[in-house]
Amino acid sequence: MGVARALVVTVSLAALAVPALAVDVVVTPAAPGLQIVRVSVPLRDGLRRRGAHLVATSAGKPVPCADRVLTWHPSRTTGQPLYARRALVTFPYRFGAAPVRFSFRPGVGQGTWAPLPVLVTLDRAGAAISYADGHVFRADVLWPAADPDCAVRLEEVERNGACAWQRLHIEDKAWPRVIEARWDAVGQVTLVAHLQSTESGFGRAPDLGWRLEGRASHAALRVAGKEEPLTGPVERGCADGKPATLTLDGAYRVEHPMQPLNRRGKLEASLDAGRLRYRYLRCTAADRVPMQERAWRRADMVISPSSVAPLRPSLLPAHTVRIGWRAWDALYGSGAPADLAKLSQLADLARFQRDALVASSTEGDDAGNVTGWNEGQPHGPAFGMNRLNHAAAILDEARRSGDCRLTETALLWCDNFHDLSVWWGPEQRGGTRYNSVAAMGQASPPSDPPFMWRSNSSVTFCTKGFAAFFEAFEETGDPRMLEALQAQVAYSAQYLHAGAGTTRNVGCVQDFLRLYRFTGEARYLDEALRLFRELRACLSTGDLFTEGGQPIQTDPPFIEEDAQGYQHPFAKPYIIGYALEGLPQLLGLRPGEPKLRHTVEAVAGFLASSQDPCGGWRYPHPRSSGVILSQAMEHAWQLMQAGNALGSAPGRLDAVERVLRQRVQGWLHRKSILSGVTGWERATGKATAATQITALYRRPADRDAARDYREGRLDAGASPPEGLAGFGDVLRWYLAHRPAARLLAPPRPDEPLGLLLR
Repeated sequence: MGVARALVVTVSLAALAVPALAVDVVVTPAAPGLQIVRVSVPLRDGLRRRGAHLVATSAGKPVPCADRVLTWHPSRTTGQPLYARRALVTFPYRFGAAPVRFSFRPGVGQGTWAPLPVLVTLDRAGAAISYADGHVFRADVLWPAADPDCAVRLEEVERNGACAWQRLHIEDKAWPRVIEARWDAVGQVTLVAHLQSTESGFGRAPDLGWRLEGRASHAALRVAGKEEPLTGPVERGCADGKPATLTLDGAYRVEHPMQPLNRRGKLEASLDAGRLRYRYLRCTAADRVPMQERAWRRADMVISPSSVAPLRPSLLPAHTVRIGWRAWDALYGSGAPADLAKLSQLADLARFQRDALVASSTEGDDAGNVTGWNEGQPHGPAFGMNRLNHAAAILDEARRSGDCRLTETALLWCDNFHDLSVWWGPEQRGGTRYNSVAAMGQASPPSDPPFMWRSNSSVTFCTKGFAAFFEAFEETGDPRMLEALQAQVAYSAQYLHAGAGTTRNVGCVQDFLRLYRFTGEARYLDEALRLFRELRACLSTGDLFTEGGQPIQTDPPFIEEDAQGYQHPFAKPYIIGYALEGLPQLLGLRPGEPKLRHTVEAVAGFLASSQDPCGGWRYPHPRSSGVILSQAMEHAWQLMQAGNALGSAPGRLDAVERVLRQRVQGWLHRKSILSGVTGWERATGKATAATQITALYRRPADRDAARDYREGRLDAGASPPEGLAGFGDVLRWYLAHRPAARLLAPPRPDEPLGLLLR
């Protein structure tokens, strides 16, 4: 009852009299009763002016709320931005079982809030937690001892009538660390311990977790719905992934949102003469959790009144939040969802694609990384490309579809990338660790447990996708996301080039242009132009380019593998497509830039003409033996960008259609995703190694690709994230130009796709 009484607030009704466009948000509660609502609201330009605040209503009644502006719309003049772009709104609300619609509009005058029902005080060891009803807890972090003389800095992230958020930075030289606490108006306390290693090489994490002590008359440990009272000491491991919850006096609950995904560590609990002793180790030293130089590991703990809904692994409330696509489109250009109401087969496929994206996220020591989808597997594999390229596309699909799982997937990917992939060392800070160093032959890291060890240095091309950190900050308000964005932007401005040896970096034009659109800062447009101008110096025959920036070889030999291709430079579809990830948008901003239109036209024409008739692209050369089908969706998305800038020319639209047809027909025939085509030589056993296939042919034209459709092998059941993230966007774009019947019609038995599906 003490918590409920502390929530009495007042709000000025005069605030509701200001006429303005409202933003409607529908919240389906994860549990009934008094809950915290915390949602980052998208605000149209001109809606919420600097110095004002947001007022909420539900069914015409005022709902007191506190807002924290995260980002601002670009100013229409050279002065300071005036209108909020995203605002993180927090308020308590007593729900029933039904969804509730809230309307947010600008108001005047702040409400009067009662003190928060819980107080958290951070110190070097952890946190003291005091509830208004008399419950008091002490939470200490379990990690290596710090230098008692090291500097400490307290950062106040957020404080208002509905919530508070602090971070205590402890600048230990061996183990830099941060203790983070968030608490709110319903008494929910979130603690996160962040630990960084400075040890060189491929290290292991130490013991990392939390110790909680306090008074309780009754306690129980609940695992997978089964509750075990603490009549004596209890210990259990967390490797099975089953969420564990500690309940206290029927009034409070202790849990760890990331624990089911981490699958490491253990819980220890005892209650002796009313004294609670509880230890949660997110990992132990014996677990040998990989922890590379300058990487971070973290451990979370959430203490809540028992009636308050749990948090997601991203530490956002577990409620389902719906905001209309128009509000998102106004800020991100994410567009409307495809109208599939009368196209049930395509609607089923679209749901399947979203399910596959969610299942591409990993668990265990690399929890949150997005590596790829494999049929029948609930999570992504340990190994995959270590890039953030498609997190923004996943967020856009979440905005169109209203699927909150996709938002969670993208946010956890950004969390993972911040902790394990961004290089946080003093030199080249903000660079991205190269993916899977063992697979690339760079080093021989330990193989136990299976883990995608990254390099302990940075390279210049792996930073594509860094603009997603801006969007992750807009969703969560987490300063870590802003720090990652700033570090990667600074790194990119200094080290990122799209010239000789690094032409693929032209794909980062998209990141800079997204940031330019969101912020209006000219420096981002300047960086995008710089990357194109560097690429322009490397353009070769027909305004195309090679992976290394050398001139295109006019008469190359047959190429089956990358090693040979590097010796005979050619226009490589996988690489050259990156030009269409940002240059079409740049063309809209700078139509007079020399060679820009020519390059977009040339690359789009090359992608369309080099496509295999079955709807994919061969790798590495357009005439190599293998066809990649799943990843073809990325090229279709790139061609869509070109179409937006140049118009929907039949040749480019045909290429997009072929990609969609193989995706749709694969779904109709196999309820799966077509992955690729293995060439007839390997499928029949005539040749098993790339060198053997190379020896069969002198020139690309010597190989009969048509034999692949009759004698090759059609593979299905796997896709990287780039083969999934753009599906919804490409489908809706295509349906705006051509009817769905063209995708749903069965292929002719004698055409390549028809032959393969047989």
